Amino acid sequence: MRIIANKMLNIRRWYLYDFANSFASSVIIFYFSLLLSEGGASDTWIGISAAISTVILLIFYPALGHKADRSQGTLMKYMRVSSVIMVFTLFAIGFLTNTFLENYTYAMLFTLCFLYILFQTSFQGSYVFYSSFMQHFKEIGYNKDKISGLGMGLGQLGNAVSIGVMGAFVVGSSLVLYSLSGKSLALVLGGTIFIVLAIPFLIQKSEEGHVQAKSSEATFSLKEFLRKVFLDKKVFYYLLGYMLVADSVSTLQIYLTLYLKNVFGFTEKMSSIGGAVSLGMLFITCMVFGFFAYKITNRNKMLVIGGSVYIIAFLLFGFAPNTPLYAYLSLIFAGFAYGLFFPLARSLYSDIIPKEAQAEYFSSFIIFERAATITGPLLWVVVFWLLSEYPTEFRYRTNVIILAFIAMIGIYYIKKAHAMVRVEIH
Repeated sequence: MRIIANKMLNIRRWYLYDFANSFASSVIIFYFSLLLSEGGASDTWIGISAAISTVILLIFYPALGHKADRSQGTLMKYMRVSSVIMVFTLFAIGFLTNTFLENYTYAMLFTLCFLYILFQTSFQGSYVFYSSFMQHFKEIGYNKDKISGLGMGLGQLGNAVSIGVMGAFVVGSSLVLYSLSGKSLALVLGGTIFIVLAIPFLIQKSEEGHVQAKSSEATFSLKEFLRKVFLDKKVFYYLLGYMLVADSVSTLQIYLTLYLKNVFGFTEKMSSIGGAVSLGMLFITCMVFGFFAYKITNRNKMLVIGGSVYIIAFLLFGFAPNTPLYAYLSLIFAGFAYGLFFPLARSLYSDIIPKEAQAEYFSSFIIFERAATITGPLLWVVVFWLLSEYPTEFRYRTNVIILAFIAMIGIYYIKKAHAMVRVEIH
């Protein structure tokens, strides 16, 4: 009974970390772009910063994942370091933007973007490490789809609570704490709440967590790892398809507050409410998916359906009349689509990669996902520039419609990967 209780405790700690880190990521997604915009910076600063963070992930995280697969103590050490860096960067950005307000020099912009890169690298790295826990949970008798769905659902609940609370009581109010206010205060509070809630997971002893099988290779070669990924067509096509869908989603997330402001006339408080509503729908979808995951007979088909619904959501968002009501409805539908697609995408990927190299291969999952933050934002900037003679609303809407077509190509490659998996099984 004690062993069972410990297993349940570890899963609950894992859920709690998924919930906790949402408070850190949500404030960056919703408020960092606005802080830069208020300082006179263009969208290009965010796009280039996101691209640099992806290059860093590519260079370092496959090797770190390889080491984490061989030692659970190393895995937890990386989680702790990543978490501390996330908190530090949020505090630093919060205090710097509050001190210098809207008077940003180039030196300040470079500093803020450096901190943003550091945050994104650490946050995505932590995702690599805690996602590798899922295969272990399956091996001790738990439904991996359920765990992925519930974990992501709780994570999105954290996003909804964070944006709802920050928008209503921090950003949209006159609250001042330690001379901090507005979006700068939201960043610091997000980091504080994250680390407090993450402590139970981060302080657990290594032997209480999962123990991954040791890798058969003593040394790591990035060149050899990339060769394995590209030669394994089912893995490569799955990653390529996932990257293109994630491309559309992550790009819209980066520019969402600006999109809502320029197309639908949203205020900061309205954007916060819209984000909370969308994330609330996402949470409900993920939780329902998690509880009924065991009833899904064709997981591959369900993934394709979820991706297709997302494409429809993008088209609705791109063509919706520019009134707040339609924006809120589009955000709700997008939340529903996200809840169908992404929990299952994470779970299915852990099935097609080697069981003994989960963290190592999940680094490629994150790298392909983050590669979308290179192609997507840069494409957004190029389209915005090419359409510079057109009205701002038209330029934003065109970009969202293009994102829908990118997601369509992604679904095609995911279906192609599924076909190869079925051939291997038979």
